[in-house]
Amino acid sequence: MTTRLPPRGELHDLINGTSPDPLRGRLHAALTATGEPPPAGPEERAHRIHRRLRRLADTLPPAAELLSDPRRLALLSECVAVADPPLYMATLSHYALCLGSVLALTDDPARLGSQWEALASARAKGVFMVTEIGDASSHLGIRTTAQFDPRTREFRLNTPDAGAAKFSSVGSSRMPQTAVVCARVLAGGADRGVFSFVVDLTDEHGPRPGVEISRSIELPALPMDYALVRFHGVRLRHEQWLRDGARIDDAGACHDPLGTADARLQRTLCVGQVLWATLPSAMAAMARECAVQALRFSAHRRAHGRLAPGASVLTYRNQQHALLGCLAESFALTCAGRTAREIWTRSRAVAAHRTATGGRADGMAFAPWTAVDRPLAVLKALTVRGTARVAAECQHRCGVAGFLQPNLLAGYHGFAHAFDSAGGDSQLILLDAGRALAAEGAHHGRYTAAPAPAVPADHPAWWPAVTRAQEARLAGELHRTLERRTQAGLAGLELWNPLLDAARELGEAYGSRLVAESLAGALAAVDDPGLLAALRPLAALYGAVEARRLAGRLQATGVLGAAAVRALPAVLDGLCDRLLPHLPLLEEAMSAAHGAPPVPLGADDYAAALTESLDPRSERPS
Repeated sequence: MTTRLPPRGELHDLINGTSPDPLRGRLHAALTATGEPPPAGPEERAHRIHRRLRRLADTLPPAAELLSDPRRLALLSECVAVADPPLYMATLSHYALCLGSVLALTDDPARLGSQWEALASARAKGVFMVTEIGDASSHLGIRTTAQFDPRTREFRLNTPDAGAAKFSSVGSSRMPQTAVVCARVLAGGADRGVFSFVVDLTDEHGPRPGVEISRSIELPALPMDYALVRFHGVRLRHEQWLRDGARIDDAGACHDPLGTADARLQRTLCVGQVLWATLPSAMAAMARECAVQALRFSAHRRAHGRLAPGASVLTYRNQQHALLGCLAESFALTCAGRTAREIWTRSRAVAAHRTATGGRADGMAFAPWTAVDRPLAVLKALTVRGTARVAAECQHRCGVAGFLQPNLLAGYHGFAHAFDSAGGDSQLILLDAGRALAAEGAHHGRYTAAPAPAVPADHPAWWPAVTRAQEARLAGELHRTLERRTQAGLAGLELWNPLLDAARELGEAYGSRLVAESLAGALAAVDDPGLLAALRPLAALYGAVEARRLAGRLQATGVLGAAAVRALPAVLDGLCDRLLPHLPLLEEAMSAAHGAPPVPLGADDYAAALTESLDPRSERPS
């Protein structure tokens, strides 16, 4: 007999997963250890991040086990992201991209010897280097080279000019760091495609021979140490080539089972799937924390406006629309994070086969990301933009308090905003997704006009119907335009240049549908009537807020009429009234159980909590 959980327990499981994991407690302990003062400068900050990364490594299962477990990777992402966004950036680079590349692209990591041991234990901080600073879409035109020497069977890694310098978060130049570097293999007088190499960058004494590292470059949105890196004839053993089944014979001819340069590039960058499968969970955790803290702050904050002196700020309708809307969006992002993990779990074998047989060439016009995995890449783009939007709205609705560093909203916003470009540029992902969807629709005739939604706007099924109709109408219009322009003899940039905004809008509409259907799927799995009483208006509120934000686009396609848009404020009022009685349940379940440090913003007495947080005698997480 199955025991039904009370609403609080079922909601907690919906957000955090149904299987208790002792790893959560170990991560909490590692992330909240105290006794170390805040770093005084960039050098100390870099060493602090490395120390915390090593502490995490001591807590985590072996890398191969961790990277094959989407649930635990997502747990790691959530816990670290809400506790320390810069550390999360380092964790992503070390585990998902650096160690992930080694495990995906070589059968036996032990062939790397001490390099693998240092990375697996985090004695060396792992870095991933693909972006080159001089050109847009540099991933498609990598100019860093690895020249093969058939006599020694070694490679020489070179940066041809300043424009090909790699940009990455390399941290201090005086600690052990090892990078996975994407470079173009030159062998037998020919370009053999882009592969990854494991390269020691620095040790305790500074850069390794042949490695040139610039002074630190500041990125205020995500405070870590970034730099430009160039290579001058760095010698690499054959074992440092992550060859993924390719080989170079004695004559210098390269034999690659994938066959084409595009397939090889997609395979080299397949580690993006690990990042996109778990980053949405981290984004959702940040968004939930922003929304819950801002709601608590507003509930306890008294306003002295003449309309209602002494009333809680949350009494005001515009504040309810904004912050309950942020809570609703953070829940939708949570459902999207679960979908991303499920997609990765289901599709790893299929995606490997697709890549091995040439991938989706039509999806790789601006960047390689959607060709690697379209839905995961698009969910990455939608969730980082959604989290940045939630964090920014919460900052604005909390006034000056929202921008103070101790309250963490600025750190969450900075991370999400920076990741709009990092981890696969979101603009390029959406352009490629829209372009490929329209081309596929034109070829298969799959898109027909979809009807406007028949259910009322305060129903949770309304927004999924809106997004399906919007995607179908945008795709249909774009592929009809493509057919006309193609028949007129246009191709390439001449064909697409006037259509790029339309392609981006279609990519965004596709992503909106993915998120809406993720939320609808989560709701469909809930049985408890008490929980549904809270989640149905929450899901409907997400749709109404999104419809209001995108009203111009929805009217332009005819999915919504002017009367429906004018009615949205009243719909928001009604949904907020239905949600407010359930706010304690929602806040409790959606607040961080991830090791986030307590912040003044959510305290009953904000002024006292802020004052205490500024006391130099107070302990800080190390």
